[in-house]
Amino acid sequence: MIRPRALSRALLTVTLSGALLAPVAPSLAAAAPASHASVVRTAATWPVLRAGARGTDVGTVQDLLAGAGRPVAADGVFGAATTRAVKGFQSSRRLTPDGVVGKRTWVALAVTLRPGAEGRAVRALQRQLVQEGHRIDRDGTFGPKTGDAVRAAQRAHRLPVDGVAGARTWAALLAATAAPGHPSGDVSALRARIVATARGQIGVSEPSGCRTYLKDCAHTAWCAAFASWTWRKAGVQDSSVPRTLVARAVGLWGQRNGLFHRTGPQPGDIVVWGKPANRTGGHVGIVVAVHGDGRIDTVDGNYGDKVTLRKNIDPRTARTRSHPVSGYVSPRGA
Repeated sequence: MIRPRALSRALLTVTLSGALLAPVAPSLAAAAPASHASVVRTAATWPVLRAGARGTDVGTVQDLLAGAGRPVAADGVFGAATTRAVKGFQSSRRLTPDGVVGKRTWVALAVTLRPGAEGRAVRALQRQLVQEGHRIDRDGTFGPKTGDAVRAAQRAHRLPVDGVAGARTWAALLAATAAPGHPSGDVSALRARIVATARGQIGVSEPSGCRTYLKDCAHTAWCAAFASWTWRKAGVQDSSVPRTLVARAVGLWGQRNGLFHRTGPQPGDIVVWGKPANRTGGHVGIVVAVHGDGRIDTVDGNYGDKVTLRKNIDPRTARTRSHPVSGYVSPRGA
């Protein structure tokens, strides 16, 4: 069993979660994560969500709406009910009732959360902390474990460590910045959905949870099954999804289909550890962020017997199960 090491650095991130500290009014808190499935964030901007968006960030908006007295199910789908709730909230705050969650709506929804707080807004905070890899329950109670996670996030983002989720903490958890000139700064909608889908599974563990990806996951390595499930769930055509359960064979499949490349990872790619071959061994994960210095963040199935967020991996030197990174497989058409 591999025990992932916790790594945290304030690095420029070119995809859908990261460490930008967006300037916000000090008395207000920016609400939780935006939909990775429908937006590409840029420096010093709040994400924008609208009807049709899906993903973790939509669930956060829904929790914050409920906390503000506009009850809606946190199903991660920005449908008609969520649109109505957003418009109602906007009207109540004298904002343009357009049903789009942009900067002004985020700031109006925001709350500062302290130890002892309870409710749907706390669940929104916990949702984002879990997405960053912190092991806490999304129980809606700001207890000691949530406080520890907030302080850890503040340290990771080089913020004052006070355990209070105020404006700067929310902004750091929410926003991302693209490295200037980096080709991954513009992420397609398909890649964004893949990232959102992978991040939404962080923390799912053996033996029962992983059966979503592979029925016999308790006895069979399931990292490749998780990667294929993520692509399929995000909308990659079934005929363009690898069907093998062998990690290195995912790389071989990519080579045979003209989708394998040794450098230039992008969010949504499958990263392959181990030389492509139809042999056991190696490992695969989903790239969810590419940093300005070339490091990557991944979400991996069957890493420590669960779906795990791994941060700041240097592809040039990293080893997983003794194998180096051999390359990446891109989703067709992304």
